[in-house]
Amino acid sequence: MNSIATPPAVVEAQKAIGAVLAELEIKTGAEVRDIGLEAMVDTDASGRPVLQKAVEITLDRKPVKRWAT
Repeated sequence: MNSIATPPAVVEAQKAIGAVLAELEIKTGAEVRDIGLEAMVDTDASGRPVLQKAVEITLDRKPVKRWAT
């Protein structure tokens, strides 16, 4: 099987995206369950169709932990 090394730009992007997701979890108090990339067709100002990409992030609430008394 041929293995291709991960380009440095991809490694940098993964670290940057990981940092953004970590900050999102801190701000929302939830955990990122899934992320996905979606392509959608929209129209530009002149009415012509254009392909746009969007990121969808799904969060799960963290269970509240309390000490039993």
